[in-house]
Formats: sequence, C-alpha cells, structure tokens
Amino acid sequence: MSLHLWNTFRPVFAGVVVVSFLFFVFTRGIISQVRHIAVPTALKQPLFPDFTQYKYLQTLPSKHFPISNDRRIIAIGDIHGMNDSLTALLKELSYNPRSDTLIHLGDIVTKDKAHSGPVLTFMSANNILGVRGNNDQKVIEWRAWMDWMLAVPGGREWLEEVDGRWQHVNGDLSNTEFDAWLKSGSKRWRDYVPEGWKLLGKHYKVARDMSRDHYDYLRSLPLVIHAPLGHTYFVHAGLLPADPTRKLTDPKQPLSHWPTKPKPKDDIPTLRGLQERALLKDIPQNRDAWVLMNMRSLTKNGKVSDGKKNIPWSDLWNDVMGMCSGMDALEQHSTSKRSPMSSLFHRKGKNLPCFPSMVLYGHAAARGLDVNRWSVGIDTGCAYGRRLTAIVLDKNSFSAANGVATSLSPHTSLIPYGDNGRARITSVNC
Repeated sequence: MSLHLWNTFRPVFAGVVVVSFLFFVFTRGIISQVRHIAVPTALKQPLFPDFTQYKYLQTLPSKHFPISNDRRIIAIGDIHGMNDSLTALLKELSYNPRSDTLIHLGDIVTKDKAHSGPVLTFMSANNILGVRGNNDQKVIEWRAWMDWMLAVPGGREWLEEVDGRWQHVNGDLSNTEFDAWLKSGSKRWRDYVPEGWKLLGKHYKVARDMSRDHYDYLRSLPLVIHAPLGHTYFVHAGLLPADPTRKLTDPKQPLSHWPTKPKPKDDIPTLRGLQERALLKDIPQNRDAWVLMNMRSLTKNGKVSDGKKNIPWSDLWNDVMGMCSGMDALEQHSTSKRSPMSSLFHRKGKNLPCFPSMVLYGHAAARGLDVNRWSVGIDTGCAYGRRLTAIVLDKNSFSAANGVATSLSPHTSLIPYGDNGRARITSVNC
C-alpha cells in the first residue's frame, strides 16, 4: 500500500478500532450486570427491606366501650395457638360477639404450630381486636421475608428445595446435616437469611403455612390499643409511666406537669386524654417496638430488660400511678407501697399532677396472674399447660362499685379496677 493510500484510510482504521473497543466494553458490562442479577453470590450483603411493618397505635372507638349493662370488653392473655383452650374460655365467659368486644394481648401464634392456623382463622374471620406479641412479630417478619425472597431470581426454587428436602428439620434445634448443607451446598443463599433468624424454626413454619388473610390480619395489629374512655392501655409486654433514666420532676416527664393549664372539673376528661397520649408519645421507651413486645423488667439503673430476675416494670408503673393525685396535688398517699424503683426518682411519698391509668398486658408467664392496683398481667402460662385467663370489663368497671376482691367461683374473682370500679378475672385449664 502506498503512503498516499495509508494516509487516506488511516482515520477509517482508527475509527474501526475505537468502535470495536467500545463495543467490547459495552457488551462486557451487560454480561457482568446479567450475572450480577442472576447469581446471588454477587450480592454478598443483600439490602433487606423493612420486614417489621409496625403499626404503633389504635384507639378503641367509643362503640366498643361498655356503657350499657349488657356490653363487655373481654381481654385475653397469651394464647400461643392453644385453640381448644381459647374455645373453652369463650364458652366459660358466654362470649357473645354482638355485645362483647374481644381483645387479645398478643402471642396468639406458636408455640403450638398445629393449632396456630385455627386461632388465626377465628381472629381474622371475625376481625378480632388485639395487639402484637413478640412471637407474632417474628411470624410477620418471616412471611415478609418469604414474599421478598420470591421476587429474588432463584429464590422461589431455593425455598422449594428447603421446604421439600428438609421439611422434617426443626430449625430451632441444631441439625448437623442441615447446617452442613447451608454452609456448603447452599452457601450462596446464606447471606439472604438475616443474622440470628432460625430457618425452619417454629416461627418460620407458621409464617409459611398461614394464609394471606392470616398474614394480613397479623400485620394489621398495632403495638398498643388505647381506650381513652376507660383510661386503659392494652399492650403485650408493658409500658413505662416515666423515663427511668430521668428524674420524675424533669419537664420531659409527661406526668410531672399538666399538659395544659388546668381548667374547670368538667374538662378533666380532656386533661386525662392529653396526658395519656403524652405518656405514649413523650417517653422514648414507649416508642420502642421491642420494649412494648419484650419488656419484663428494669435494671437498677433504669435499663429495660427482657430478663425475669430484675425489678418488674409493673412495680414502677404502680409506684408512679399511685403518686397521681388528680387536681389535688397536696393530697398525700402515705399508705402507698413503694418498690425499689422509687429511688430512681427521689420522689418517694410525694404526689404528681396527673390522673392514674390502667395497663393490661401479657408476656410474663413466669409471674402468672399479676394483679396490682393499676396494672393486671394475665399471661398465666397456657403454652406450658397451666391456664388461659381473661379479664372482663363491664359498666361496673368504670363507675363506683362496692366491694373489693371477692371470690365468685374457683376460677372467677373480682378485683378493683380503675378509679372506683371492679373487673372480673376468669380462667380455664390448658
């Protein structure tokens, strides 16, 4: 080729080389992206979506409130899938869905996988009110994870292999063969299971087997139900009346001051409602979902714990509520019993400008039926073969009632409730 021809075609050759290089880079990038999508190992640490799906608060509508003689609120402790015991308790109570409002206090599923389905069917089909328990939450999160996994390329096939090949495995216990398979043959999927989650455990299996209606029902449950007309909270584990890391006189404590300037007595319901909402909103621990579903006690320095050997949180609740003196801040409650938690606040024997409120809860099976002046715990260990318990609130629970705790039958008794009322406790064997 002559020098003249080379000079003529040199730009063309250069262009061809550049285009070929760009095409190579472009196609290599596409192949890399396709591999990245198709092969889970390319994503070492998947970005998990929010599996929690929390719903914080539900206010009990006035239509559910027992303002007539035949209307009742029935709150039931931890059921844990014990459907026969639930049926027996409702029969013992002569439950009437037309006039009774049923509220469960969480942990309606597990620890009996076989019976969780019927309990969920009853609750969802009848749109029963209730709050989330820590076990319910784990089931919700597993089902949300499963839905997410089905959208991951190859995820559906892997789940089918897990459920088909290893259906006999109890994931809550160690299984050498299954663990070895996860570490080797299924190594590329391990990162898709959140740390600490137990694949094929009881929560996983309930989540896998429940229907879409069951799942929708569970995730509709709030963490707290507040009944302003009855000055009552329904929660699974518990609530705090104050932040135990601050002095009770701290302005950030909602019960240390009136939420607004006190007005005539006919405005007391407004004052109480504002303080009760502030207790949920302004105490940081009460905005923590883990606390509401898992708390059992407080350490001596005021830290929330799920342990059973520290000071029960209900001691603090009753101490502080016992200091509430309504509009008369000078009234002394010298006979009120104080727990060791009182020393946190340096407020022993003094009174607060607030009105007391009740909290009904479950979760603390080790304590059993735990009746205090301003709190009632009704997890009586049905899952452990003990009893399933309900507290019944009627018109007499929210108005002046004569008498105190009086035995009615071997399985029923009356207890003081709220300002001047009384409630009925009923239980059955599990």
